[in-house]
Parts: sequence; structure tokens; C-alpha cells
Amino acid sequence: MQPTIVKAQKAQDFLALVPQLLGFLPETSAVLVAFRGNRTCGALRFNLPEPGAPQKVYKRIATTLAGMLCKIPGVDAVVPVLYTGASFASTTGIPGERFAEILNRRLELSGFLLRDSLCVAADAWGSYRDPQCPAGGHPLSDIAESPVFEAATTAAEHPLGTLQNGVEPIGVDSATKERLARVYRRYHRLLMRAENAPALFPTLGFMLDPVMIAEEALTWQNPPSEENAAALLVLVQSPPNRDQIMVQFAFGRAEGMRAHELNRRYARLQSETGRSLDDLVTEEMHAGDPNAKHTGDIMLGLQRERPDVDRIRIAITLLRTVVAMAPRAARPAPLCMLAWLSWALGSGSVAGIFVDRALVIDSQYSMATLLDLLLTSGHLPEWAFAVPRTGEEENDGYARDEDFDQDFDEDLDERAAGR
Repeated sequence: MQPTIVKAQKAQDFLALVPQLLGFLPETSAVLVAFRGNRTCGALRFNLPEPGAPQKVYKRIATTLAGMLCKIPGVDAVVPVLYTGASFASTTGIPGERFAEILNRRLELSGFLLRDSLCVAADAWGSYRDPQCPAGGHPLSDIAESPVFEAATTAAEHPLGTLQNGVEPIGVDSATKERLARVYRRYHRLLMRAENAPALFPTLGFMLDPVMIAEEALTWQNPPSEENAAALLVLVQSPPNRDQIMVQFAFGRAEGMRAHELNRRYARLQSETGRSLDDLVTEEMHAGDPNAKHTGDIMLGLQRERPDVDRIRIAITLLRTVVAMAPRAARPAPLCMLAWLSWALGSGSVAGIFVDRALVIDSQYSMATLLDLLLTSGHLPEWAFAVPRTGEEENDGYARDEDFDQDFDEDLDERAAGR
């Protein structure tokens, strides 16, 4: 597959590309589009700060955003875009101008070339660096009618939704849910019986092998059969299986095998010592056990090796359907898997929606509370900032590879000089 090269001759052409970079239509957002030379290499989205917040709050937020951008290797230029529900008609100047000025200054002080700074409001768009920007802004139809917009939407696999409706629950009829619930209860009873009858484990282990099912699940038709969905759903109710399957979805079978073997060893130690899983994991992490550290680093995003984006996307589609089919009480586990996999792609905002849904069902669900802390801290996985290996960039998943036309660069230089 060749990288997607799109020439954006005008600012409205560039704005037509930004949603494709993110994978959704941004709302009330600050988006930083990062460049290496003339090509994009990432797009970071953040919630737009509250209008009228104190200047020190704006400065603190701008410093944080610039710091995140500094983590992407080789970035030398940026275009910030503010998406706001405010309008040009009800604003003196361009909506969000006060925060944009602080953000622009911080980005330039951090050493980035500011190619432009744009605003997409409820009724128009404009450039904060264009002294000739009309008082009412430019019409939004400029973006919708851009030839780049048509090319980008034609090339897209699916129409883009907003951040919210991009994760809306999938519709499943009640008969399918009832059939799934019956199969789920049967598998659950089998597991309960196996705990009291160890002789059942070999047979049950073959039926519900978490490594085998995780790998096969990526090849299932969508929607999956009730039997397949129930098997996956009952397995992920166990935290060790949940985490192993989740990591395997992202990094492949070998990583799943490693996590599975680690889980089996922990289960044996629990049986022999009577100690809790948390105690055993904490002890081995402190002792520097390489396998425990490796898995822990993956879960916290502390390694630079990038996951398989295609596998994650397939897994997200599958898990969204499984959540829709599942009994309500069984949903927090797959919802947390969806949150972590979304976060692994750099989509912390999407991840937060899934975590919130898990916490509504079970406010004490431990993985949901841990993910909530992780997301609240603003931490993104290290691999989101890694430079793709040669030949990998066209399949990056974190950002589409776009190209600025020279005419646009010259136009931006003139605007900057006109300030």
C-alpha cells in the first residue's frame, strides 16, 4: 500500500483533511496537526478549555499541549485548529482568539514553526494569522466544497461520525440478546463446575482456550454467532484472561502466549501460597521480573514498540458488537478492553467514553477505575509518539500522510509577515 499523498493548496483544503487525520469530526476541540517537513506525522486532539477561563489556566493548558507535541520525534512545524460551538456572528474578532494567541505563542517559544492557526466555528471558519479575515469569517461551504474533502471522503472506508456517535451502541434485537444470555449462562456454569471438578479442565480448556479464541475472534464474521460471542464474553470476565486477550488483540499471538503462561504461573502460585494475585504481581514487579515488567509496561504504554493497528481495529469492531449483545452486568470487562484498545491507538477521548459507560454499570469495577486515573492524567502510550519503521508509515493509523502544496506554504508565510 502506498502512502496517501494529498496536496492542500488552501487553508480550507487543509481543514477538509483534519477530520480524516483524527478519524472523526471534532467538536469543542483543540487539534494540533504536527509536521515533519511538509508532511503530517500526527494529530493530537484535546478538549477545548472553557471560554472565559483565567489567563493562567490558558497558559497552563497551552504549555501542556506544547509538551505533548514535543514528544513526537522530528516534529518541526504545527497547525493548531480550534473547533468551537461559538459563532463569528456573536463574537468580536474570531471565536477563541484569546486562547489561540496564548497557544500560538507557547508553540513558537517551544521551537515549532507555526504554519497557520485556524478556527472552525458554528457558522464560519477563519485564520487567526490572517489580518484580512472577514469579520464574519469564511463560509463553511468552502470546506465542504473543497476538492480535497471529496477526495478524502471518497477514499475513507466509512463515513466519519463525531466523537460521541462514533462509539454509540450497536443495535441488536432482543431475540439475539436472549440467545446469547442462555449460552453465556451455560458456559459460566461449566466454568463453575470445573472449579469443583478438576477432571473437567482438559475438555473445558480445549473449548475455552483464551489464546486460541483471541486469535480466532479476529477472523469471525460480524456479528459473531451467539456461541462465539458467549465464549469470548465469559472468558473476559476473568481479569487475567481479559488482559491477555486484550494484549493479544493488539500485539499478536506470541504476546498472548507470553501473557497466558504468566497467568498460569500466577494461578499456580496462588494455589500453592494462598496469596492474592495483586500481591504476587506487585512482588515480582518490585523484584524486577522481566516477564512481569514486560506485560506491565505494555498495559501502561511504557514501551516504544507499536501495536498492530489493523488487529486493533478489527478487535474494536468485534467488541462493540459483543457489548451490544451482552447482558448488562457482563459489559464492564469488554467496555474496558475497548477503552484500552482505543487508548492504544492514541484516542484517549474515545477511551474515556467507554470507561464512563463501564463505571455507570459498576462504579467499583477495578480496571475501569484504573483506566479512569490513567486517562485523567493525560498519559498517552509511548508508542503513539514513536516514528514508524520504514515501510510502516502508510499503515500508521495514528495519522494519515498528507502533503502541503508549496503555494499554501507561501500563502502562510505572507500571512505571518502581514501580522
